[in-house]
Amino acid sequence: MRSLTFIFLCFVFAGFGQDKIFLKEGLIKEGVILSMGSDFIFYKATDTSSITFKIPRSTILMIEKYNGKVFIYASATMKKDSQIVVAQKRNSLGMQPLNVLTGRLTLCFERMNKLGTIGFCPVMSLSFNPYSSLFRALDTINNNFRVNNNGVNFIGGIDVNFYIGKREKAKFFIGPRLRYGIDKLLDNIEAYSVQTQFGWRFGRPQGRISQHLSFGLGFVRILSSPAGNRINPKQAYGWGSINYRIGVNW
Repeated sequence: MRSLTFIFLCFVFAGFGQDKIFLKEGLIKEGVILSMGSDFIFYKATDTSSITFKIPRSTILMIEKYNGKVFIYASATMKKDSQIVVAQKRNSLGMQPLNVLTGRLTLCFERMNKLGTIGFCPVMSLSFNPYSSLFRALDTINNNFRVNNNGVNFIGGIDVNFYIGKREKAKFFIGPRLRYGIDKLLDNIEAYSVQTQFGWRFGRPQGRISQHLSFGLGFVRILSSPAGNRINPKQAYGWGSINYRIGVNW
């Protein structure tokens, strides 16, 4: 019994008597230091080990001896190549002022993902006919009948923008553009359109103001047309768009 107790105490004190070597890369080596040279530190895992290890002194941050004595070889602050990351604004509320010419008051809200590479942008437009007074005057002169397209209606949709490239001031993006609604300017046509949209976002992602200029190409599918024979319902046509958006970011 006394022999077992003696062996146990030897193991305990052997564990407490080990030196610690702290490396710059964050690792900690424990063992018994044999010598501390100008270029290398030599140590063994235990007193009874027959294998000797050596560590370049340039890789060592600090050594703590078993008796509490500390040797510091380098500063804990290491210079590393790092990239400064500036918090970008992930929300943008904008409008498309040029759409007023085509009878739409449009609001857009874009939410970016954490990496700033994908933007989800729901869009809502108030559709109206900005030239209704002019059309009524022309119809009166020519004695023509035109479908009543006074009042307002709605067109909604979503854009998904994939931002590509490293240029932050003029970021290229591409993605699908979907719309559905009733267009008052085009004689109350009900339709949906699918386009591929590409363009550029101007302004840094951490800035307060951003602008988007984009072009879309695709098709429009007519669902219903009160205009009669002038526009055939249940037909698909080639479609395109030019879009300009200015927004406030936060």
